[in-house]
Amino acid sequence: MNRQRRRSFLWFIGFFLVGSIALGYDYLFIYSPPIHAVQKFEEAMSWGDMAAVKSLIVLSSSQDLEKLREPTDEEVRQLLTEPFDKSRTLDQRQRTDDKGTYHYVVIRGSDAQVYAYIVTAVGGKMRVVVSENRTSSPRRYLWEYTWTN
Repeated sequence: MNRQRRRSFLWFIGFFLVGSIALGYDYLFIYSPPIHAVQKFEEAMSWGDMAAVKSLIVLSSSQDLEKLREPTDEEVRQLLTEPFDKSRTLDQRQRTDDKGTYHYVVIRGSDAQVYAYIVTAVGGKMRVVVSENRTSSPRRYLWEYTWTN
């Protein structure tokens, strides 16, 4: 193999390695934490673990996410009394504004409709946003989502 070919081959391998490392970093530190938070939330809901659910959620009065607050024990108890079905993750989107960064983990519900979990970092920990009030979605932790691809 002559020098020029060997150099081109080594550049290709180096470029491939750098790209792979960048994609791995992107997955581990950007995409994985919100999806992992949703998985932990779904496990805690299916087991009825009140302490875990309380540590994994924050409450919001609207989808604008202006005021997020910690849930009370009674609110967590009410959430656990609602029926729960695990969902299938389809996609993840991210929105950043002056209030913070919000991750929309897009799922297909048991009714075959598309909804989203909203996940945001609160106190350095990824948490699922739950509505204080009843919503038009079938569950308070699922938010309306318009599927666009």
